[in-house]
Amino acid sequence: MTKWAHRFSAAAVAAVTVTTIFPATAMSAVRSSPVSAVSQARETASQARGTAVNLKVTEKVRRALADAYWTQYYGPYLRKHHPGTGRKKVDGPKKVYYGKVRSAGKDVYWAVGSIGVKGDPISYQDGPHVWRRSAHGAWSYRGDTGGCLDKAPKALLKIWHLRSYC
Repeated sequence: MTKWAHRFSAAAVAAVTVTTIFPATAMSAVRSSPVSAVSQARETASQARGTAVNLKVTEKVRRALADAYWTQYYGPYLRKHHPGTGRKKVDGPKKVYYGKVRSAGKDVYWAVGSIGVKGDPISYQDGPHVWRRSAHGAWSYRGDTGGCLDKAPKALLKIWHLRSYC
């Protein structure tokens, strides 16, 4: 809360916030009470973020995540500096959290887990790692996090009971 906000009522601060962040919602609610404007703004924000759903990780998903990690991140490095090291050395992902966020009729899938390459202890640090996939697309390796999970949607982190250390 800013220095000036304590001088106004909570309803006034909410009305300014709603009008600033969600002008269309706020303007449509002008004819109604400020409380309903705030409720409508919260509902709009919830819809914009999407609905999070926890999913069970299958072996097919686990393999696809490991493939994305290998082809998009670790494999190119090894091919350049250590030719002959193969995809079979990928260890994981383990402890995988998997889910989707449905927003505007589209599903976006997310995974968070630990992964590394056998024989390379450095590859295991700075996790967990994050992957993303659109409804019918391929998995995209988003990177390691060092514990800062801001690469993953907050709605999924909440249902997975994961905390971000940013």
